[in-house]
Amino acid sequence: MTEFSNTSPIFQQEEVLREEYRPDDLPERTDEMEDLHMSLAPAARGVGANNVFLHGKAGQGKTAAAKAKLSELQAHAEEESDHLDLTTAYVSCESHDLSTSYKAASRIYQELTGDSRPTGYATDVVMDMMFEAMNEAGGTIIIVLDEIDTLGDDDRILYSLPRARAQDYVEDHVFPSIIGISNDLQWRDNLSPKVKSSLYDDSVLFSPYDATQLQQILRRRAAKAFRDTELIPIDELGADGDPDGTVVEIDQSGQEYLFRSSVLTDDVIPLIAALSAQDTGDARQAIKYLRKAGELADKHGDDWVGAEHAREAQALVEREAVVEAMREMTTQAHLALAALTALELSGDAPVRAKPIYGVYKSVASRIDADKLGQRRFKDHLRELDMQGIADGEKVTAGSIGGPAWEYQLQVDTDIAVEVLKDTARFADIDFERISADRPSA
Repeated sequence: MTEFSNTSPIFQQEEVLREEYRPDDLPERTDEMEDLHMSLAPAARGVGANNVFLHGKAGQGKTAAAKAKLSELQAHAEEESDHLDLTTAYVSCESHDLSTSYKAASRIYQELTGDSRPTGYATDVVMDMMFEAMNEAGGTIIIVLDEIDTLGDDDRILYSLPRARAQDYVEDHVFPSIIGISNDLQWRDNLSPKVKSSLYDDSVLFSPYDATQLQQILRRRAAKAFRDTELIPIDELGADGDPDGTVVEIDQSGQEYLFRSSVLTDDVIPLIAALSAQDTGDARQAIKYLRKAGELADKHGDDWVGAEHAREAQALVEREAVVEAMREMTTQAHLALAALTALELSGDAPVRAKPIYGVYKSVASRIDADKLGQRRFKDHLRELDMQGIADGEKVTAGSIGGPAWEYQLQVDTDIAVEVLKDTARFADIDFERISADRPSA
């Protein structure tokens, strides 16, 4: 007999609280969806969509909006199959490490043909293969490049794709266009003028959600995810409907709802919405808090989810985010973290950059890594500060009149050591003894 169960006293459909779930509609993004619709509308008439750039911080519904609108357009194309030939391809640049035009073109080729990604060819050849695949597909072709900023400064494909018809890269019956999606609000501004002018006909900004919008999103998800929880339009209750003990909600269309739950306390969704709105306005973050709160209630054997579960979930999610950020750092950033961790363990923190640099050089020697100069090393300390892993504080003027900074860890030393020990090059380092025999900086 195992301890696993195929039911939960808390959840009935918890998958709707996971990141891969895509809602059918986005009522909080009505204006943005209308703008995107206008950009795609020419495609419904068989003349190709406008190139459009969707930008805003993470968790604002950009990818969900693009997929929802393309699904709607695809349904229209199937109804008008005699008049509209439509091909769409979704490409995640970050997930597939598409950091160059070569990689992006080969991935687009794979999406359009179903063949393996071409390798071992010159970039020109791969680009030609991509355009030939478009000729084979024919008609209107819309390529979604999610996390498009992963391409960095290699903007060749971003110049070539929008100009494919003008430059005769594709035949006259082919109408390619791009939907670019980015969390980096500054990336587009750094593109070369020729790319910027040709790449995007339209631009749609997804602003952070406010607390009211996040509550609406959370209640819709909660009504599907949790037991004994429902969201009912007022006009469906009838004359005998009893609104007592329920929460009245109004969505973007003005529709009033009654929200009832025997599992969620009245304060848990407003609290989670407020926490996320004050932080990032990120719907994914808010939904993750709600799911974790439910999991914690389940773990503790509670049959309800309350504010205490939400606050515990917030702390747990934030810890996970910091740990993930530490795991993904470069070797040099790990060296800076190792040095600061050693000084924290020895009781020397908060400590100035110069002693940290001395420990850094000692650890770098032990793992046979390159040693950066002190100026470049300080950049990594500032990076730890910006990520919330360390805290840097300006204390007094430095020895030559500039500002001096002191640093200390913002995460538990046990967590820092655990992350570093999981990295092969640091596995044998005794962090508690490093600072004792460090060389002078």
